[in-house]
Amino acid sequence: MRIFLAVLVLIFSFQSWTKADDISEFEIEGISVGKSILSHFSKEDINNNIKWEYNNDRKNNNFVVVEFYNLESAEFYHGMQVVIKPNDKKYKAYAISGAMLYKNNINDCYVKMYDVADQLSKIFVTANKEESMKSINKADKSGKSTFSGIYFYFSDGGNASVQCYDFSDVYSKETGTEDNLRVSIRSSEYRKWYFSSRK
Repeated sequence: MRIFLAVLVLIFSFQSWTKADDISEFEIEGISVGKSILSHFSKEDINNNIKWEYNNDRKNNNFVVVEFYNLESAEFYHGMQVVIKPNDKKYKAYAISGAMLYKNNINDCYVKMYDVADQLSKIFVTANKEESMKSINKADKSGKSTFSGIYFYFSDGGNASVQCYDFSDVYSKETGTEDNLRVSIRSSEYRKWYFSSRK
């Protein structure tokens, strides 16, 4: 039975969900880590929406990030990010994030973050849970943007998280980025590569 990490569903549907830490069992907008995203997006849409890469050489790049906004098929999220390998013909997902906007209303975001995390705790019963509040978001060079999060770490090295991103007014105006709640799932392979690549 697949478990849907959709914020609104989280609040109401726990009785029938299995309590497991198998990351492939969880979905965001119907997409699972370890599964192909071709059943949701065309190859053209995927390739046209690769927004950023981890280095400038796509042929030798391990992972790229695909971003989708205002999807007609999305039930809960305003935007999505999916991490794939650029040369993978199956377009398998290695990490997935869904974002809900909280325009000038970050306190509501924090309330929802705790609501979602409380519900996730009932599912991820064997995961290690950690909370981090008001970390500096390095994307904003002014140091005035922050993010807060609650993280669930699985025994296989994968993790899930729910976070609030609070951007400064200046950074939001410059980049068009808005405060948001983000629910994410990351595979152990992607996390291991990500942290090793930043050493």
